[in-house]
Amino acid sequence: MRAVDCHIGRRSGTRSKAWAIALSGASMLVLAGLVPVAAEDSAQLLIAPAAKPIPVDQAPVSGGLIVPGQKQAQPVAANRPALDPVETAALYYYAKQRQTERIEAEIARLQVLYPGFTPPQDLYIAADAVAPDETSLWAMYAADDFTGIDAEIIRRKAEEPDWEPTGDFQGKLARKKLRVRMSELGQAEDWLGLLDMSAGIDPASETDVDLVWMRIDALSAVGDRDGLARAFRGLLVRDGAGRLSDEHLVVSLQKALRDFPVSEIRILAATLWPDQSSDYLPAALRLDMARKQIAEFNGSKDAAPVPQDQLRLLSVEARNSLRPEDLSLLGWHELKAERPAVAEEWFSLAMQQAPGPEIAKGMYLSLYRQGDEKRSGEFASSHLTDLSDDPVFLMNVLSPRFGTPDAAAPGEEVIRAYSTAILETGAADHAEILGWYAYNSGQFEAAEAWFRQSQDWEASADRLKGLALSLLRRDRKKEYAALKSRFGDAYPDIWPEIASASAPKTRKAAAVGEPAAGVKASYLKHLDGKNYSACLRDLDRIGQAATKPSIMVIRGWCELGLKRFGAARSSFERAMQGSGQVRLDAVYGAGLAMLGARMTDDAEALIAAWPLAPARERELKSEIYVQRARSSYDHKQYGRTLAALDARAAIVAEPRDLTQMRAWAHHHLGQTDRAKAIFRQLNMVIRDPGAIAALEVISNQGGR
Repeated sequence: MRAVDCHIGRRSGTRSKAWAIALSGASMLVLAGLVPVAAEDSAQLLIAPAAKPIPVDQAPVSGGLIVPGQKQAQPVAANRPALDPVETAALYYYAKQRQTERIEAEIARLQVLYPGFTPPQDLYIAADAVAPDETSLWAMYAADDFTGIDAEIIRRKAEEPDWEPTGDFQGKLARKKLRVRMSELGQAEDWLGLLDMSAGIDPASETDVDLVWMRIDALSAVGDRDGLARAFRGLLVRDGAGRLSDEHLVVSLQKALRDFPVSEIRILAATLWPDQSSDYLPAALRLDMARKQIAEFNGSKDAAPVPQDQLRLLSVEARNSLRPEDLSLLGWHELKAERPAVAEEWFSLAMQQAPGPEIAKGMYLSLYRQGDEKRSGEFASSHLTDLSDDPVFLMNVLSPRFGTPDAAAPGEEVIRAYSTAILETGAADHAEILGWYAYNSGQFEAAEAWFRQSQDWEASADRLKGLALSLLRRDRKKEYAALKSRFGDAYPDIWPEIASASAPKTRKAAAVGEPAAGVKASYLKHLDGKNYSACLRDLDRIGQAATKPSIMVIRGWCELGLKRFGAARSSFERAMQGSGQVRLDAVYGAGLAMLGARMTDDAEALIAAWPLAPARERELKSEIYVQRARSSYDHKQYGRTLAALDARAAIVAEPRDLTQMRAWAHHHLGQTDRAKAIFRQLNMVIRDPGAIAALEVISNQGGR
């Protein structure tokens, strides 16, 4: 198959930007979403002995990648006659362009492939006469215009049947197509697709380190630590001319810090630079190692204390650069080390640079743990917006102001923030606190509303008591009698106390409104805003309520949004224990999770076993058939490809990329007329350069 159908059956993506990694920015990337990993859990994966080298005659060429349409060079004897003009086309082209460095590189390449080869003495004169003009191809290559390249190659071959692009161009084109497609998959976070696309890359021999890094990012995203360890070992333990530059080694180690403990990275670094002291390591790597070690300490109860030299290293950097992430990291370290006054210094600097929810929480805790209730209270009141990002934390910060009789009266903004956080989390205990605050300040209507809300969420004797007292103070005797009749037997001990209770003494207090309507739970707000990590964080905070089927569905959607397909499937399957719409949503979500993980057969079995709305069933079946068609096509099982496409077309309209796949499947089965008819039909609807190029290819191969 020619280059024209290299992308058949693949989803299109946004044109990738140039791949670039700067050491100064790599630390930000590798520490994003840091999860502490204990050294014992890694089983020393990174420093396991490397596999034996592959014999030369079995080693894959060019990182295991076969360039479509490119002839594989074979060793020849030294007395080989003059080379085929196609083999020397690139040499003459570079000579014509007077590109000296590329001429030397091309001569070296030809001498390796063909021992005894010597360039002609009149190279530059001959080049002007015989060099192929690939200027237009290289211009389109620079613009990633792959369709234009295919069309130009077809046009040139129609004019000159014996003409072929130079081997240099064909090789670079295939590699660039691979790079662009991998970059598109990475930007779309299609990690499984990226792993499939990069399966032929050998980390031990691949010369384009960016491609290995992209594969490593995908392995990290799907949690394949064994695959990661193999990739890193292949990349890092190269010897001789294959050894990576120090710059590339550093970036690779920075990436390894995402998934492996600092202890292993240190051993690797000592292995890579055995004649140097640890101070030789570039500052960017030493700083990232310090960050990782401090983050491991902050995030684990059993982590060992951070060595003082690591703390000093990051402290000096943090004071010089004032990076909020470093300042916050040191602040949380000091809080865990029970040095809140020192933590306050770090968080104060961070607040000056980039105030935000996590830094505001750290600042409040630094003040509170010093016993400075006045300053901590004032700080909370002036940073309600930041602290509202964590409604559970905010409620615990504000609740003492409402439950302590001699506490200073909270302002209206504090009451509004507290009541909103209560409604966002469904916290019955805090709704009760606000109810008693309203009751004791003579706001009986608001008290009744909050006691009723808390009782609806989670019944208790004290909440029922507060509701009954509020009804009596409002002289609503019928409602009181109905309440006593309903709950009298369940709570027999509270009624005598209610009947003898005196009215509270009024005190100065801010107005408490009734529970506002339409306040969404915080995790639902995050789900709507596609802030899936925050959604999961809030679900983790609501305790036992998070195990309800209706909540497990929400968890599943958030995990699905983060492409954590295994976790999403588990959440949806637990939610399938529910009923009604919750169960229907859970079945649908489980199907999407299975398809996201390419578990096509499991998804089909799920659909057969559980009912779904017709539209959702069509959607899942459609994707099942797409996955089967693409898999069959990739494995050259073209009959199965057509069967899957036919099954899909029976339930939903076929898009252009799948129709192109259908045409190529017919072509590979020898059904040339059928393939040409489909391509012509595609071009009748809208001019399709791919279809036009395909028709030319088929016509040139088999006649018109």
